[in-house]
Amino acid sequence: MPALSLPAGFGKHGLPLGIHAGSSYRHPVTSLGWPSWYVEDYAAQSQGFQSQLASLVCEGVFVKYPKLKVVLLESGVTWLPAFLWRLSKFWRGVRLEVPWLDRSPAEIVRDHFRLTIQPFDGPDDPAAVAKLIDHLQSDDILLFSSDFPHWQFDGDDVMPMGIPEKLHGKIRRDNALATYSRLAEQVA
Repeated sequence: MPALSLPAGFGKHGLPLGIHAGSSYRHPVTSLGWPSWYVEDYAAQSQGFQSQLASLVCEGVFVKYPKLKVVLLESGVTWLPAFLWRLSKFWRGVRLEVPWLDRSPAEIVRDHFRLTIQPFDGPDDPAAVAKLIDHLQSDDILLFSSDFPHWQFDGDDVMPMGIPEKLHGKIRRDNALATYSRLAEQVA
């Protein structure tokens, strides 16, 4: 397994790692350089999330830190099912290259990653959104966020249209308590 260069004591306190959109530091968000227009920059942010997710999984971070949770903040959601399908498909063909991965990247991601629902990048069709949520294959992966006061936040509705009612409580409360376990601790 490759050497990991995480700080000493990393994971000691059981806190999740949050990765926010736009944090590519001094590097352009696209492989073609700096975008000229905001719409290109904004839409391309998912590429950075995809690269980070693949790197964390394939470099074996979750083998070394099996309890680590990673929250992708303002990452969108719709890119994940297709990306997991692609990453897992290629892993099956070249898994000898990463022998420390004892299961598919999709399974690892569903155990260790969480995504926030704002801004929600799903279609306006509630049936299509429900199908997208089904393709995530996890009731635990989505966390509530409002994204207020950014201009692209989805308004006053707590849940984007089409997210099945049975998941509302999990997204608004249960998944956050499971991800941020210290929220559930009683304050003395």
